[in-house]
Amino acid sequence: MLLAALLIAVLPSNDKSKADPEITRADIERTIAFLASDELEGRATGSPGAEKAGKFLADALSKAGVKPGGDDGTFLQKMPMTRTTFREVPRLSVWTADGKERECVAGVDFDWMGGAPSTKRLRARVVTKDEEMLGFKDDEVALFLDGTMTDRRRWLNPTGGVGFGLVIAPGNEKPGTKVVDQPPREERRSGKPEEQPAGQLRVHGEVLKLLRAGEIKAVRVHCSVERVEVPAFNVVGVLRGVGTKEIPALADEAIVFSAHYDHIGMASEARAVAGDRVFNGADDDASGCAAVVELAEALAAAEKPVRTLVFLLATGEEIGLVGTEWYIAHPLVPLEKTVCNLNYEMIGRPDSMVGGAGKLWLTGDERSNLGEEFRALGVPVVADPRLGQRFFERSDNYAFARRGVVAQTLSTYEPEVHKDYHGVDDELEKLDLDHMAQAVRASLPAVNALASGKLTPEWKPGGDPSKPQPGKR
Repeated sequence: MLLAALLIAVLPSNDKSKADPEITRADIERTIAFLASDELEGRATGSPGAEKAGKFLADALSKAGVKPGGDDGTFLQKMPMTRTTFREVPRLSVWTADGKERECVAGVDFDWMGGAPSTKRLRARVVTKDEEMLGFKDDEVALFLDGTMTDRRRWLNPTGGVGFGLVIAPGNEKPGTKVVDQPPREERRSGKPEEQPAGQLRVHGEVLKLLRAGEIKAVRVHCSVERVEVPAFNVVGVLRGVGTKEIPALADEAIVFSAHYDHIGMASEARAVAGDRVFNGADDDASGCAAVVELAEALAAAEKPVRTLVFLLATGEEIGLVGTEWYIAHPLVPLEKTVCNLNYEMIGRPDSMVGGAGKLWLTGDERSNLGEEFRALGVPVVADPRLGQRFFERSDNYAFARRGVVAQTLSTYEPEVHKDYHGVDDELEKLDLDHMAQAVRASLPAVNALASGKLTPEWKPGGDPSKPQPGKR
């Protein structure tokens, strides 16, 4: 089916010198084949493989016919990134109320989760509710955030832990098992060394119980690291809106279509599977990137959009949505004029729970009218069937949503069946490319309605995560 037939209901066609493109299996395969190739070594943020992936996508957006939306007339939006290499296993000391020092064992009493380790002795502070964090910041304090992952993100927003000495999360009531003596080889974090968020760790067993009881008064981390700055960037393209005769100001509004091109890099030799160390990330999220590139080509071939359309291929999703956070801090269109973010994440295979091939599910369906409007347009999309897994909060859309932008993710991920999530076996050969092409085409009526200004999504009462509801944690 030619794209023009899909677009004509919302965007008027015109006589173009180039033929309207189709969203095809072959185009999708070409994009994923490169992004998920072993050559890119898993596309870890700030790595040479990620740099190659980003430049490939910049070229793809250029060929699609959209304009550069990055720095200095390019498609690249550069951001500071620091690689930290650990020279030793982090150690943790705690002091109880009676003044006694206790040495904690990595892997048993605590797990190091990353960030910038501090060698200071820090005062311990327990946080269990929002008001305990209001206006509070102190780099001489170790925060014990005794809440859910959503609570912790909210309490640390918007700095992500910058300005504190240490951030501690609850682990398991039982102690862990020490299985390795080697430190994590390296990690990558957004920002320059002096802008790094506090070190983060998770505590278990007796140490967790003592913290919850308020018995631990001070902590100290011992760790030797080396930090260097590495290149990192988002890829941003744009089609400028033209508004309408009746409402020219619609040109100033933006719709952001997004996916993330980073993944988790290479496994250690000890974690290799049959010699395979590359976390290829074909479904996660080369599939979403392919979708956004196809949408860019489709929309560039149509009549000029009413609203401005931003195509954001972000880095750093796997390390905390940092690429999208950087875009939000430096947006192409002001955030208050950004009407919606439609994110594509892991659409490489059908989900049997939502009807199989070509069918989609939408995170946050219960939070806004977006899903209802999509269904009214004939888009085969249902509500996220796994609310307990909190997918709404686990992808780039959430960075926009917690600033008040209606932002949701389309996916077809079926975790009960697709067992290669963050595995070395997430490869192109496992994907259903016909399903992907069908799913991307199926989303076009909604994409067109957003682009034309005919659809303006709104949060439902209590749905906007930037406005926590009283009594909710």
